[in-house]
Amino acid sequence: MGDSFRWGIIGLGLIGGSIARRLAQQGIPALGADRDPATQAEARASGVLEALLDPPALVAAADGVILATPVGAIEELLETLPWRPGQLILDTGSTKRQVTTAMARLPEGVMAVGGHPMAGKERSGFAASDPELFVGKPFILVPTPRTTPEAAARAEELVRVLGARPLWMDAEIHDRRMAWVSHLPYLAAMALIAAAEAAEDPALWEIAASGFRDSTRVAASDPRMMGEVVRSNADEICIALETFCRILLRWREELQAFPPSLPSEWPHLAARRRGLNLPA
Repeated sequence: MGDSFRWGIIGLGLIGGSIARRLAQQGIPALGADRDPATQAEARASGVLEALLDPPALVAAADGVILATPVGAIEELLETLPWRPGQLILDTGSTKRQVTTAMARLPEGVMAVGGHPMAGKERSGFAASDPELFVGKPFILVPTPRTTPEAAARAEELVRVLGARPLWMDAEIHDRRMAWVSHLPYLAAMALIAAAEAAEDPALWEIAASGFRDSTRVAASDPRMMGEVVRSNADEICIALETFCRILLRWREELQAFPPSLPSEWPHLAARRRGLNLPA
């Protein structure tokens, strides 16, 4: 990114803040905007941004704008900000169908690419941001009717600056896959917490160790943010939930037998998990 192209980032939480820190680390100036005064103060004190502006002023000054807000806010910003021809928009939302549909309605000449970095933490906010967050991770890019060759090249260039691997994927396929490997695990983690609460045994929380901790880590994510994600992909999540519930019911039947029998696929599933090279 040796040219004069200037990025602006709207939303300076974990993802937007980490992008800002990475760009600063690479010597690339960027503008920032966030509606939360506390986040603004943290970002200003960090010194990683060239300037903090309100969103309309940022749009007026930036060549490319990264929308790193929750999914619902991304759609609102796409519809209300004063976008101009020749400008590039990249979002970081966890679901893509609704966002890319909104991108297709942008003014003529505005370029847009859907994005989803496959990196995160259960902690949120600018204080949790990390310039190394994306290193070695996939960063999914989703074409839209507004994705020109220039937009695609610029988006890939940004992803590589972040240290991530660009991976192009259709919006429908993205949301279907995320239902299985991101959204279903979140619901399962929340269900484990709910089940432990339903046992009405306070001692459970005192003795819960690494197995419970690791299985429920994502349940600590911001429920308002995750609620938007789940609602925006409810149809695909319900398909995954049906399969998940069917498997659990079958296993319950096998354990209720006399004598109880273990599911025959467990060795295969354990081997499958051991063979996965999942990022930390």
